[in-house]
Amino acid sequence: MKKALCLMIAAVTALSAFMFAGCAETNTETTAADITTAEATTEPETTEILPELPDVRYDGRVFRVLLPDGMDSDVYTEDHETSEPVHDAVFKRNKTIEDMYGIKLIVMKDDLGAVNNRIRMSVKAGTDDYDLCYTQMVSGASLAQSNCVLPFEKLPYVDLSKPWWDKDIGNGFSIRNNLMMVNGDLSPSGFAATSAMYFNKTMFDKRDLEYPYRLVKDGKWTLDKLYEYTKDATADVDGDGKISADGKDDVFGFSTWYLDAPYSLYYAAGGMLVFKDADDVPYYDPNVERDTKIYGKIYDIIITNNAYFETSLPKFPNVSKLFFDGRALFLDAKLDTAEELREMDDDYGIIPVPKLDEFQDEYKSFVNGAANMICVPVTVKPADREYVSVIIEDMAAEAYKTVTPVLYETYLKRKVTRDAESAEMIDYIVRNRVFDMAYVNINESIGSYVRDLLVKKSTDVSSTLKKYKNSAKKKIEGIVKAFDKSLSK
Repeated sequence: MKKALCLMIAAVTALSAFMFAGCAETNTETTAADITTAEATTEPETTEILPELPDVRYDGRVFRVLLPDGMDSDVYTEDHETSEPVHDAVFKRNKTIEDMYGIKLIVMKDDLGAVNNRIRMSVKAGTDDYDLCYTQMVSGASLAQSNCVLPFEKLPYVDLSKPWWDKDIGNGFSIRNNLMMVNGDLSPSGFAATSAMYFNKTMFDKRDLEYPYRLVKDGKWTLDKLYEYTKDATADVDGDGKISADGKDDVFGFSTWYLDAPYSLYYAAGGMLVFKDADDVPYYDPNVERDTKIYGKIYDIIITNNAYFETSLPKFPNVSKLFFDGRALFLDAKLDTAEELREMDDDYGIIPVPKLDEFQDEYKSFVNGAANMICVPVTVKPADREYVSVIIEDMAAEAYKTVTPVLYETYLKRKVTRDAESAEMIDYIVRNRVFDMAYVNINESIGSYVRDLLVKKSTDVSSTLKKYKNSAKKKIEGIVKAFDKSLSK
């Protein structure tokens, strides 16, 4: 019996449309045409998305999960419901899987930095300690290069073509069509690590500026538009002759952290540093002309327009606090930053990070390196791979059915947004998340060149990209060699 775990995709759209239409009377941004369009989308559809799984039970077996402390939302370890919607949806997902297969989920947690070491120690000792592991994207990527994790292609019932797996993940993690780490509905925290742009509606109103929602919908929300909005917005309001975040009145057009905007703006504009050949082997091939254009626009937004660009870890809280206090027109941050803004006095909206230009087909969203990825230790025996793959695939499929709608509709669209338009913008933000092997695996050199140039206020893109040519090539060759060694096991 195949497990009929399905999601009524159109029902999500219908619920969103109903929510948008219901806000029409109180939201001047919603037009009659929008309401008509929304109402037209409420016809229910019944397309079922099914995992292709065997009719099996594993009575008495345990399924062992290793999870970093602080990432409880991906699995949750409590044995009861708490009335918190996302928590309870995950709890129900877990219970459904346990009952369906007669198994028990056992969750082990450790400090973030210790998780990778525990996986390595287990592999080195040859002990079969875990069936599924969660690890941060950048810090955990090295596990795939040290023969610690299995390619998901060796897990017979994990179907990476299904919608509960992130569609672009292979660009950052696959080599020779073998994917060592994945992301998707199995990791609710992954959505929260997606980059977004916040704007202060109160400041917009005082400046008689149009909210950017229509620009987004029309495909015209671009870096040039962000530059126009933030030009001359940074100001010395208190008149002390300097513009400072430490004051009480000075305002900024844009506020961000040096580990956010350099990446989110670059990748949203279509930037990419590592590409794949016909055999899915990566190679370094920067488009200098394109990158120079992208970087020039980012430089103008952050440096020329005098953004608050924080590079100090102790002062990192100032980035969102400036926005919270009504002193920044825009904030570039992850989706989960909205949690920090719940008590903000000024009204705000959420939109995707802008495109390079109107000719770019779609909005793209950078996924922060703090996002959880999942992997399977290489110590899982061949005889156990069917079991492990069945449970992983059904956990992901059940999350797609029961967790993601709650996360997407109840958490993201209702609890952290204040209006129908921002809720709609979440669709644009999470629809096309992108991954680059340069960021994932070469983060402290070529993968962070935009960040490093901005910190130095340099515009030397061409020579920087050329400088990294040999080292990037050597690094990628080493990664491929390590992958090949893992694949031979």
